[in-house]
Amino acid sequence: DGLQYLYNLEKYGMRFGLKRIKTLLKSLGNPQDKLSVIHIAGTNGKGSTSAMIASVLAKAGYKVGLYTSPHLARFNERIRISGKEITDKKIVELVARIRQRNGETERRRKREMTKQNPRFPDSPIPRFPIAPTFFEFTTAMAFLYFAEEKVDFAVIEVGLGGRLDATNVGRPIVSIITNISKDHEAMLGSRMEDITFEKAGIIKKSGILISAETKTAALKVLTKECKKKKAIFYRLNRDFFVENPPVSPFPKGGAKQPPPLIPPSPLCQRGVRGDLKKGGKGGFAFKGRRWLYRNLTLNLLGRHQYFNVACVLATLEILQGKGFCIPESAVRNGLKEVSWPGRLEIVSEKPIIILDCAHNPAGAEVLKDVLENEFDYKKLFLVLGIMADKDMKGILSRLAPLAHTVILTRPKTERAASLDALYKEIMELRITTPLPPLIRGNNRKLKIMLIEDIADACGTAISMSNSNDMICITGSVFTVGEARNFLLKGER
Repeated sequence: DGLQYLYNLEKYGMRFGLKRIKTLLKSLGNPQDKLSVIHIAGTNGKGSTSAMIASVLAKAGYKVGLYTSPHLARFNERIRISGKEITDKKIVELVARIRQRNGETERRRKREMTKQNPRFPDSPIPRFPIAPTFFEFTTAMAFLYFAEEKVDFAVIEVGLGGRLDATNVGRPIVSIITNISKDHEAMLGSRMEDITFEKAGIIKKSGILISAETKTAALKVLTKECKKKKAIFYRLNRDFFVENPPVSPFPKGGAKQPPPLIPPSPLCQRGVRGDLKKGGKGGFAFKGRRWLYRNLTLNLLGRHQYFNVACVLATLEILQGKGFCIPESAVRNGLKEVSWPGRLEIVSEKPIIILDCAHNPAGAEVLKDVLENEFDYKKLFLVLGIMADKDMKGILSRLAPLAHTVILTRPKTERAASLDALYKEIMELRITTPLPPLIRGNNRKLKIMLIEDIADACGTAISMSNSNDMICITGSVFTVGEARNFLLKGER
């Protein structure tokens, strides 16, 4: 019943603005002000960055709250403390308490409005601003839960944008912007400068910003906002550096590995690159203002994660400078053991079945890089379900040309694009030939299938594939969540 109440709030949709969340949090005693917050925004990678920071801090012995969205299978995944999901019992309790407080606030507001208009006591009360959205309510739940559990740190992932996102309250120790690409353009704007401005809204006066963004247009906005707010700005390849060799658990047989995604830095070269060669698979090096770590390993796939881990280590270095104890062993073990399901997650090896929540062109580009450079397989079966408000063509144009067969599907949500819409988009791309390295000597047209149910789509892909093939399920968090539930529960 508690969850149903929360999901019913989705009728209010996504509404930007901080007035409702601030009113709600004030009624709860402003729990966010009692927390040491690490606030993370970005188009992609903010979830895995949050998970890495939480993992290392937990290894260092701290009690760490982690708030992320959306969830894959269970609502409880959104709110965790030191790796443990919030319990059903606690959800019921918090929903009831916050509903009561919110109801009291609403009734008090109506009384005040009536007093202000004694000549018109029966006049309708404006609906704005009290009714919280689903995300505002769950954000309040997370802050209240973390405050009452007295966590040492609260790692908070932005929901959408930054400036007007419900998480943008309180005063974080550090703010992080992983990267900036075009997404949610209807709400954030279509220009890179506009999108960056929205995300830069998490920068606080006299605060600290860490970013792995490298695009000139975005950096100009971030630099301007930091100067305006007198915030310190630490940037990748200027204030901290990472070096990574290309690695993969399933390398292409005999194929020449691609160059490092992040070019070597002159400030990080001395004595580092030789150690990297000794480090074996997954080894990389980090150089910050004080730290120099060699032969680190990361339990997350994809070369793009080196941008994210660079932000993580720069953040941890700052925390250590503020007096927090973060030993090297915690750094190494936290990165080595971090888990972030549904993001380049391998759930089978014969055939390789990989799940990834790429839901915009930037995420699809990252996934494309992984599929082309980090795996060896004969045929690629692509299972795709995308939301209707996303750039379907941008996602399809990057991934469909890699495939032998594309199975279009639809997760069980009203936001999902119809099969007809997806089929129309993919046909307009006029894809006739998969990439030669994947299907050698095969020039036939791309095979396209339409299967509404995700479980049936996954089952069909499995039945059509051989042990040396690959199945990639992607396009949306909702698609991956349903597929993961089907695959890991052994329903087939």
